[in-house]
Amino acid sequence: MARSKTKKEREHMDKVVRLGCLICRKEGNPYSPAELHHIRDVTLVGLGQRAKHTEVIPLCVAHHRIGKESFHNNSRAFSKKWGSQKELLIETLNLLVHDGLFQEE
Repeated sequence: MARSKTKKEREHMDKVVRLGCLICRKEGNPYSPAELHHIRDVTLVGLGQRAKHTEVIPLCVAHHRIGKESFHNNSRAFSKKWGSQKELLIETLNLLVHDGLFQEE
């Protein structure tokens, strides 16, 4: 069962989703609506388990789960083309800092 998000986690997730799709930004469309992809590291959390609510990247529906090149349709091809989940997480955090949305407590 998934645990509830804390207020801090919800705020972080709201900021990330407001960035728009990270991949669409790379393609020149910074205004594409996004949903959150929880990064997975099988060595840490196992198959089918989500990472922390703070370890999320913004992806549109097409890049996240339904497109031919979406992460959930073909994660290897997606990662080869766009970078690993960890690399994309770092890019996301850098965007939050650049846009002034990241606050460390």
